[in-house]
Amino acid sequence: MPIDEYLKSLEKLLDALPSVLSINSQIENRGNIALYIKLEIVFNDMSELHANEYFITIPEFTKIAYSYHYQDKEKALIFRYDNAEHHPEIQTFPYHKHLEDSVLSSKAMVLTEVIEEVLRLLLREKS
Repeated sequence: MPIDEYLKSLEKLLDALPSVLSINSQIENRGNIALYIKLEIVFNDMSELHANEYFITIPEFTKIAYSYHYQDKEKALIFRYDNAEHHPEIQTFPYHKHLEDSVLSSKAMVLTEVIEEVLRLLLREKS
């Protein structure tokens, strides 16, 4: 997938988000060889999703690092997915999910799946 195609899909995803107060983004396209994306999404309940993704395009478009950190309005962790290599004991190393007091196995995550999880939590909170 070319960088411009990924950026168009990201823009479409963010434009369609419900329950959002603000979105701040920093996008660095490094000569169509590497792409760094940093997002901060503030939802209506003042919870925040902080997303960082780093891609390379050689030999093909590949996400090499990510972190998706979701926190409540008091800045307390709700969950964080990342692929930092700091939990080798996890079966899905380096992919894992942090909760308040535990670290769980996880598949490699993508931003759309994380946003879907956040929206499910927001809907459950309203019920």
